[in-house]
Amino acid sequence: MSKNKVYGGFCQALLFSGSVSIPDFILNHYTELGIGHKEMMLIIHMMTESSTNSDRIEEQITKKMGLSLEEYNIMIQNLQTRGLLSVNSRKAKKGTNREYDFSGLIDQLLELWGINEFKQMSSGSERNGKTNTENMPDLSQAKLTSLFEQELGRPLTGLECEHIEKWLMASYSEELIIEALRRGVGAGIRSFRYLDSILREWEKKGIKTRLEVEAEDQNFQSRQNRKNVKPLKGLPKTKSKYDNIYL
Repeated sequence: MSKNKVYGGFCQALLFSGSVSIPDFILNHYTELGIGHKEMMLIIHMMTESSTNSDRIEEQITKKMGLSLEEYNIMIQNLQTRGLLSVNSRKAKKGTNREYDFSGLIDQLLELWGINEFKQMSSGSERNGKTNTENMPDLSQAKLTSLFEQELGRPLTGLECEHIEKWLMASYSEELIIEALRRGVGAGIRSFRYLDSILREWEKKGIKTRLEVEAEDQNFQSRQNRKNVKPLKGLPKTKSKYDNIYL
């Protein structure tokens, strides 16, 4: 068989062996979500194998990637811990199989896309005639990133750093961001979405400083205390036998 025929046969087999479609946005930004290169390859394999409805996903992926089952399970656990993947069990002919759901990954990509859009809109125009201060948030961001990493006990992901930058660009003060972090850690909730909801709530109330936050807390506590005090209205007045003595 000639070399040209061998080459042509290979190309034909290659084209008809199937293909995998991965959006460019994932490939361009997965490292910003803290996803490693090996993890990304695992995700691609999982998406491919899941679409085939195979009952031997783990076996096929570990074989293709040269992983042990233990390495595979550790990587899966790491993806779950970071909210990128959820695993559900379903009954099969032989025991149970695991189904993989990447809704968490999609949600985080959507969040990242929104942040990027926000940055483009902000950098494309100067608001209310203010001068451009692009370099000013850099110092604040570095300081806040360091503080967040100390409080959370780990390095921040690219998406989390983007969150901090977005807050600064939205004119949230450093002290307000730090106060939101303090309250989140105090409540045992370290989600950046939770911190974002705190900042948005303060923004709705026109709160811009930590002192205003404390004043709002005091006002709230006062309102709660007033609600808890039961009025004595409506109680019947006790009539004395001497009330009419001088009538």
